[in-house]
Amino acid sequence: MTVAVIRAEGPQDVAKLLGLLGGMENYVKEGERVLVKPNICAAKSSSTGTVTDPELVAEICRLVREAGAEPVVGESPIHPFRSSRVFERAGYGDFQRRYGFPLVDLDGAEAVTVRVPRGKVLREVKVAKPVLECQGIVNVPVLKTHLQTIVTLGLKNLKGLVQGEGKVGVHVKGLDDGIVDLNTLFPSRLVVVDALVGMEGELGPTNGRPVEMGLLVAGDNVVEVDATCCRLMGLDPRRVPHIRKAEERGLGRTMGFQILGEDPEKVKRDFDLPDHPELNKFMITTILLHLYHYARRPLDFLMGRGRVPRPEGRVGLRAELCDGCAVCARACPVGAVSMAEARPSIDDSTCILCFCCAEACPRGALYRARV
Repeated sequence: MTVAVIRAEGPQDVAKLLGLLGGMENYVKEGERVLVKPNICAAKSSSTGTVTDPELVAEICRLVREAGAEPVVGESPIHPFRSSRVFERAGYGDFQRRYGFPLVDLDGAEAVTVRVPRGKVLREVKVAKPVLECQGIVNVPVLKTHLQTIVTLGLKNLKGLVQGEGKVGVHVKGLDDGIVDLNTLFPSRLVVVDALVGMEGELGPTNGRPVEMGLLVAGDNVVEVDATCCRLMGLDPRRVPHIRKAEERGLGRTMGFQILGEDPEKVKRDFDLPDHPELNKFMITTILLHLYHYARRPLDFLMGRGRVPRPEGRVGLRAELCDGCAVCARACPVGAVSMAEARPSIDDSTCILCFCCAEACPRGALYRARV
């Protein structure tokens, strides 16, 4: 197994990157239908480090086609975002017209329930039929942080194959093991990481701070690619639970593999990582688990034996950034966010500081405020 890392001036350098690995023809076969899976999680441009650069996705599609295969781009954004709005604002609204490659809204496609034979927490999952019609996956994530999982790279990017509310089920049943389960079901043929502009900070994956890295990373093993990316971020990959679990379940190694091109130690940058990923995960998942089992009785839960410790701080609002879209109110699992005069109002007595609202906000108007 081999990972390649290069300094890149732009998306066009992906051909040079894959040249170090023998070219795209090593990863796709003539006549195959290949799913190219970017990260288009929210309605923001690639310059923010939130989504995969559409030019990079197009370049990868061209290489797939030149190798004799048929590329299909597919994605499902964060629930409850609308795909059409996300694609438009992320620079993918006219992707097919500009580049000539189809972009499939995986939320809008026919759903198929698939068993997960090697699943630890997922026994079955609903995915879009077009995913199952492809013979291979080229996984194209972004180099960025995540408030619950520390980082979101190749392994976690495949959660976007799950339709709509099904993503909540992955969180409820166990996010880290669920991520690994999905990767046992849908192995990546090739992983190409957009590290041209990454994201750091505790409000990744949507509202962190952009980091200009000027790098591209690729390899045929998702664990090894993710481990390399962690080191580019100044992070021990075994600190990331889903990467460690993937290694323990035999999906790849976090060390002991060949790296071509740039030495990660010489081009790395120490990212500002989330302060309390486990607490964030516990808060969010505990509440979702309660709602999953006890439907719409969050206050009973919060006032009873299931009450969880409340961290310090509060949700703050940058009013000048808010456009009144109300996504935050729909994302709040305990009903702490309401809309007043087209602006969110936070009930601090109900808020559990899970920051679902901040993660969901497409404009970065909500944030963790210190008190």
